[in-house]
Amino acid sequence: MDFVGAVNRLLRLNAVIKGDDDVITTFSDTQHAAAISLAQIAIQDELADLASHRLIPYEKTSSTIALVSGTRTYALAADFVRFYGEQPFFYDSTDNLHIYEFKGGEDNLRHLINDYATQSGYPNYWYWYNTTTKQVGFYQVPNSTVNGRSLSYDYEKSVTVTNTTDTLPFHTNEEAYAFCQCAAQRFKYLFTTNPGSIDEDPTYLSAQVRLTNLMNYKNPSQHYGFRYY
Repeated sequence: MDFVGAVNRLLRLNAVIKGDDDVITTFSDTQHAAAISLAQIAIQDELADLASHRLIPYEKTSSTIALVSGTRTYALAADFVRFYGEQPFFYDSTDNLHIYEFKGGEDNLRHLINDYATQSGYPNYWYWYNTTTKQVGFYQVPNSTVNGRSLSYDYEKSVTVTNTTDTLPFHTNEEAYAFCQCAAQRFKYLFTTNPGSIDEDPTYLSAQVRLTNLMNYKNPSQHYGFRYY
């Protein structure tokens, strides 16, 4: 099932469109603009929820940060979920060096080196500065020698669908239809009520259980046996 097909199914399940003559072929359709936008959000949110429970894999991607002299903390990509690999690193292609995480994190660094936050030089290690805001720090603090240098890193992000023809990450139509049932309930809450209460909705929870059981049964090795509940 492609993205526009899923949007159409959500709109049909919520009686926004009816019959073959009312089918959506483009996301720029003005007649149902608000509903289309909310349907897209509902699908994206539901995919992110599935990925967080390892029912579908994250997408591997990469990004870069540019070092600034005297600046020790940096924000990761906005769509960052987690680093890729067991020993995540930043890669300095200029010097062909890998910058690995400081063992024990910032607390250990603070305990071992009193002036870790002000020592400047080449950033030999990285550490988590704030996991909530997805910020990392470097020790040593980058100096003028590495100012402007680009460091690359690999990470995982939630599966995203953007274009009408993008395919949803499901192996069978049965899984795709069950997913749409979940997303349709999410759409209903976005469209009519407080979206914060959806996790208490019995219809939504029932649809989630059905989808989870389908995906674990059909693809046990891929999904590691994880379930929502």
